[in-house]
Amino acid sequence: MTDKRLIDIDPLTGIQTWYVNESTDGEQFQVHEVQDVAGILEANKYQANEDHGGWSESRDFRKVGTIPLTIIQQWKTEKGIDVFNKDHWPAVKRLLNDSDWRHLRSAHWNV
Repeated sequence: MTDKRLIDIDPLTGIQTWYVNESTDGEQFQVHEVQDVAGILEANKYQANEDHGGWSESRDFRKVGTIPLTIIQQWKTEKGIDVFNKDHWPAVKRLLNDSDWRHLRSAHWNV
């Protein structure tokens, strides 16, 4: 029998934290984090299809995109890539330029 309980919802990110226990003895459990990323991906796609190519109005900076926090955690857990570590930037750049992750970019250009 599966025991699944909502532990927390972060009001800022919308990330839900779930306790999941599928063991019969109650000794083994997992904690899952879930985030609805549809709004973030839609905003990236919208920005990518605007004519400014990711540049700010003043052209002082160029936005690469927005990476949902659950994707940041997934990359760190599954790939060992920490987006907050400057030494990992080549790997982050490679992932952002990968067509599988194109909806994380807010412009149609390679990083």
